[in-house]
Amino acid sequence: MDVLEAHRWGLVNEVHPADQLEERVWDVARLLASGPPLVFASIKEVARAAEALTFQDAMNRITKRQFRTVDELYDSEDGMEGFRAFAEKREPVWKGR
Repeated sequence: MDVLEAHRWGLVNEVHPADQLEERVWDVARLLASGPPLVFASIKEVARAAEALTFQDAMNRITKRQFRTVDELYDSEDGMEGFRAFAEKREPVWKGR
């Protein structure tokens, strides 16, 4: 399967010429670096644990706040900042706490 077909099937999100790839990689890296650190920590913890769980079990543990990082996120300043920024139609300012 060539890259264009992979893109059509949704296996890749973007396709770039080789001479533009490095700049796009840096754009994505900057975007991730500016993101919510507590959310990223929660995603990593849940993804690792979910390998050994059914989807429903993972969702139950999330909603019951049985993952340490998810529990911390729900009570964090960043958690409230996400809601406020969305309601105020502005970019959030993440503090990692």
